[in-house]
Amino acid sequence: MKLFRNGYWQKVLIALIFLVQLIAVLALFVWLIDYAGSRGPTVILYAIALIFAADIALSVYIISTPSPDVYKISWLFLVYALPIGGALIYILFANKQTNARQRKKLKAFQVPMQQFPTEEGVLDELDGTDHRAHGISNYLEHAAGGGVHKDTQVTYFPLVDYAFEPILEELRKAKHFIFLEFFIVAPGKMWDSMLEILKEKAAQGVDVRLLYDDVGSLTTAPYAYDKTLEKMGIKTVCYNPLRPLVDIRLNNRDHRKILVIDGHTCFSGGFNLADEYINAEVRFGHWKDNAILIKGRAVGNFTHMFLANWYVSSPEKSWFRLEDYDPERYIDEIGGFPSSDGFVQPYGDLPFDREAVGERVYLDIINSATRYVYMTTPYLIIDKEMENAMIHAARRGVDVRLLTPHIPDKGTVFSLTRSMYGPLISGGVKVYEYTPGFVHAKTFVSDDMVGTVGTINMDYRSLYLHLECGTFLCNCSCIKTMKDDYLETLEKSHEITKEQWKRWRGRQFWYWAILRILAPFL
Repeated sequence: MKLFRNGYWQKVLIALIFLVQLIAVLALFVWLIDYAGSRGPTVILYAIALIFAADIALSVYIISTPSPDVYKISWLFLVYALPIGGALIYILFANKQTNARQRKKLKAFQVPMQQFPTEEGVLDELDGTDHRAHGISNYLEHAAGGGVHKDTQVTYFPLVDYAFEPILEELRKAKHFIFLEFFIVAPGKMWDSMLEILKEKAAQGVDVRLLYDDVGSLTTAPYAYDKTLEKMGIKTVCYNPLRPLVDIRLNNRDHRKILVIDGHTCFSGGFNLADEYINAEVRFGHWKDNAILIKGRAVGNFTHMFLANWYVSSPEKSWFRLEDYDPERYIDEIGGFPSSDGFVQPYGDLPFDREAVGERVYLDIINSATRYVYMTTPYLIIDKEMENAMIHAARRGVDVRLLTPHIPDKGTVFSLTRSMYGPLISGGVKVYEYTPGFVHAKTFVSDDMVGTVGTINMDYRSLYLHLECGTFLCNCSCIKTMKDDYLETLEKSHEITKEQWKRWRGRQFWYWAILRILAPFL
């Protein structure tokens, strides 16, 4: 079952397509020679010309798409390397052109978010606090929907281990609804402990809903797990089920991590519902991930985000009254809105809206940094725009640091991540690997003022292909906690030197070259 996890099934399918194409082309040529007789060579030349004409037409289409240049180059290489199969692979995995069905889906996502905008005066107040944050928030509201909010408190957990008991505690307090949206659900200490509470709450009449990704949970969740959970009273939807013969758009996965309770409390971050995230199971050394607890008005963004995806993904297409899930509806049960702790803006990113929201937030933070920007990602597969932004910031005198894992969960992606270090280090970016194990956190923090915590890796899948989410923060007290956690983590990490990277490159030059071409598939 390992072949169907973490992108392996895509690679298997690509290999099969390559093999089938090779056999089909040979069989076609043999048949043409046998059928056409003396005219066989001429017919073959016509067939080859037709194939390459089709590839040229597809190439023109690829170049005209709004995808990043490096993404286009990878696909162009594949199309010409596999004159027949490459086109099929592109249609299966890369064609992000918006069709009528997707436009309808996009509208269903946008409507709930647009109905929870920034309150009057908050954006102006943010502008007076930090002008660059004002620009990022303004962009997020227009591009992703959902405003920036005050009346919100944020608690940052440096490890999910520390968030586990608070999650259970908040679940026990639920009185009206619990919404969960996660990439991976795996039976074990973490999920089983939560499930017992969810079953109890469902029996009490609490509206409990779970949305989990089918591919993400393919080897972790039991077969037909959605049906099992439904029998427990938990409304369950399996996102984009793996049906290769029915739906070819398999590459758009739901990578979000959202846990909303009664509209006023939410957990998010980089974690999934599996034991390695709380270090109850050791798989790749010490697992370094984070979580945030949000209480207050900003939770409304996450609530609407979940409901939009639920409406799109659930077979029951009845609309819902958004006011029934407003954070104000049950806020009195926890003593009212908390006092404002800076500005908080949860946001989503969709693969079919032609807007790379997650990447744009990262770039805006890097480009506007004046003193430092600290970044954490488990995977580093970036384009030239991101690479140049990091290098330019470093050359402006900004302290730019990047933290990645030392013990990999996927060897191929780890090797590709290391291949990206060289230009960054040469450009003045300090690159570190977390020596004790695997870093799964996805965080940016800059200048003691702004930061973001979420699910968005610095790779092609998160930036362009998946449903993702994050929380943009400005002038919140947790910014200091995030910075302190980062610096403490660096004490357990080691800096990668240019000389070390050159030794790696010397041993793996051609392997890295091939991986860079295949980056969109990893």
